[in-house]
Amino acid sequence: MLSSLQAFVAQQLGYPSGIWGRLLLHLLNRENAGMHQLAFEQLAIRQGDRILEIGFGGGSLLAQILQTDLPETVVGIDYAEDALKVAQTKLRRYIRSGQLTLQQGNADHLPFPDQQFDYICTVNTLYFWPDALAVFQECYRVLRPEGTFVICYNTQTFLEEQGLIQQGFKGYEVDAVENLLGQTGFQSIRTMSGEDASNGKYYCTCGKR
Repeated sequence: MLSSLQAFVAQQLGYPSGIWGRLLLHLLNRENAGMHQLAFEQLAIRQGDRILEIGFGGGSLLAQILQTDLPETVVGIDYAEDALKVAQTKLRRYIRSGQLTLQQGNADHLPFPDQQFDYICTVNTLYFWPDALAVFQECYRVLRPEGTFVICYNTQTFLEEQGLIQQGFKGYEVDAVENLLGQTGFQSIRTMSGEDASNGKYYCTCGKR
């Protein structure tokens, strides 16, 4: 019974759907607050910036970005249809005003022209990508020169302790993430860490195009 429940929760974390998926998305807005804050602090948003979040889930990090009233454009992409619906409801006033665009899509084939964004951020998505290097290459492509990529995640060690590697999550240690970013072409790579009761110790790695 426990393993079946773990498998169900892991599946919903990777692709939230249905009533349980929508409930989980609302829960994750609260549970991921610390990780969202750490990622947000690395953005250093300026007036007129263009910002993309990959895998926006319930939309709380997008809301935090939009509340600064600084970006020219904020875009969110998520491959889960129910995540799109939840965020559309939560952030409808920003969508109506034209400040925010949300769409469904995959991180390894970003539907944007080259050099579109000043910042790309993503939180707790790394584990679900079949090919992290392909995603990093896409992020590099759509970032403007001097643009910054921000990725927040738990390590493979933590995921193993939580039984999530056994449920199909792909884990990476910090040095592996940094090496993949360097292999892609990112410069000035640095990693910060945070810790809270919900996510244990987590990391945020940044790189400049």
